[in-house]
Amino acid sequence: MKPTVIALALIAAVAFPSAAMAAATSTDFSGAKSAYAAKKAECKEKAKAKRFGVHWIKRNRWIKDCIAGAH
Repeated sequence: MKPTVIALALIAAVAFPSAAMAAATSTDFSGAKSAYAAKKAECKEKAKAKRFGVHWIKRNRWIKDCIAGAH
């Protein structure tokens, strides 16, 4: 009985902090993704104003450069 209780206590001691740490790290990146999405949307609007037409490869390259800060 005693080894079973010790094993359960050890599993609980490892599981709960791991779950809390996983929840904390998933929320840390949500701000970065929303900032990236906002920047991408802004660059897409700027690209629309440039009227690339059928040159979608050039447009995609311009958007990537814009997100990186080149434009």
